[in-house]
Amino acid sequence: MPERIADVCDVIVVGAGPAGSVAARVAAEAGLSTLLVEKRQEIGAPVRCAEAVGAEATRPYLPQDERWINAHIAWYDVVNPAGDRVRLPPTEPTWIVDRKVFDVALAETAVRAGARVLTSTAAVGLLHDGERVAGVRLRAFGKLHEVRARLVIAADGTESQVARWAGLKTVPPMADYYSGAQVLLSGIGGRIDPTVCEYHLGSSLAPGGYVWVFPKGADRANVGLVVSADRAAAARPMALLDRFVEAHFPGASILHVVVGGIPATGALRRMVTHGLMAVGDAAHQADPLTAGGINLGMFGAEMALQVGIEALARGDVSAQALSAYERRWADRFGRQHAALYQVRRIVAGMEDARLAELIHTASRLPVAEMTSAQLLTSLLRQHPRLLLEARTLLTTGVLLK
Repeated sequence: MPERIADVCDVIVVGAGPAGSVAARVAAEAGLSTLLVEKRQEIGAPVRCAEAVGAEATRPYLPQDERWINAHIAWYDVVNPAGDRVRLPPTEPTWIVDRKVFDVALAETAVRAGARVLTSTAAVGLLHDGERVAGVRLRAFGKLHEVRARLVIAADGTESQVARWAGLKTVPPMADYYSGAQVLLSGIGGRIDPTVCEYHLGSSLAPGGYVWVFPKGADRANVGLVVSADRAAAARPMALLDRFVEAHFPGASILHVVVGGIPATGALRRMVTHGLMAVGDAAHQADPLTAGGINLGMFGAEMALQVGIEALARGDVSAQALSAYERRWADRFGRQHAALYQVRRIVAGMEDARLAELIHTASRLPVAEMTSAQLLTSLLRQHPRLLLEARTLLTTGVLLK
């Protein structure tokens, strides 16, 4: 049983995933009394992602440690149902991590900085002083606690209750929400390259989404899929995943199953209100194309707390003061994520045969050596119907690099 929970702190962070742990560490390093709470009994479980992180993006938050790295990724393959592959290098060295170990290691950085961490402690409501969020109601081991805080950080994941309680609009349109399922497979040695992550595209596999195979060593892999939620009723994710696994990994053992939803909108337009900031998945800080969000969540948490610490020093945690966080996020990621969102919509709207043809053509090009503009020019020569999509991508800036 935990010792008594303090009635007052400077910062309370709800959710001990990567974003929450980074937020708590940054706050504690600034000398602020910080409480990090997690409703589950164990940090890092259950695993609800494919577990890929960028190495360079991760190192500022956690030194490299092979204890939580399961695979070093050299390539990404984009695959159509016929088996044609487009091989791309990652934008930075990529690791597949063990989230159960990785997340605990991140939480320990917060503890070493001076934050207090409590598991089995759920947020059940917010405290208010007028319009300002002024703390959190917690339930721990059957007892209710009220903890007042100068600043509340919502880091409680894609289904964030804390952000909704604070009045932030977190529910996206169904077309911008992925419904997904993932299994951890074992006994697949020889059927995967442990240095390659695969994305399989095609509406017959995952309508409006994609299938992934992310290795976790030579004999295990996270295999999952997402479908656009507006198509999920007609194409149940778990049934589609079962069919893919049976076709590609017959006889493999399933060690873990997880299902859930992922917003694919890019960050919320409003991520703050009086006395509260949302970070990580609670703020929808995930890639609008792939829905990957570990690194983006850590970036967002650090960015938010930099603003929050300044606001606390001034004694002003109004929405206006905290909104500098939203502007900093938009300056860094806004244009890029708007472009990725458009790419996802274009790909999701393509007919299966047309998408398969494009991947087939690209699989015969030296894609890894080409710029985006060179690739599009080559594809246009053989697929002139791409011109409309090309105009959209040029407008959003995808092809300007």
